Amino acid sequence: MAAALSVTVAGDVAANGREVQREIVARVVSVDARAGTLVVERELRGSVWRLTLRIAPATPIFACSRPPATLAELRTGDAVSVYYEPVGREGLANLVVVEAPK
Repeated sequence: MAAALSVTVAGDVAANGREVQREIVARVVSVDARAGTLVVERELRGSVWRLTLRIAPATPIFACSRPPATLAELRTGDAVSVYYEPVGREGLANLVVVEAPK
């Protein structure tokens, strides 16, 4: 999957006034299933960018090498692609895809 990393997560709005969905390809830094949060990071041009994502209970989480996953099953170091909408300095995830290990 192609990576489209957002370095600024605030305020991209399409012409119709709706938030723009983005994708980040990154590694899991931490997971808090109780709070419904996922922190990911990605290195870009020598800088490390972290993004905290809110994961709703109904957010689909797919794993390429196993059956659909839950937030609690994600592990530090997992490679993920997350489709999200920017909300302030965080993101609201619409879909999480756990990449197959290489």
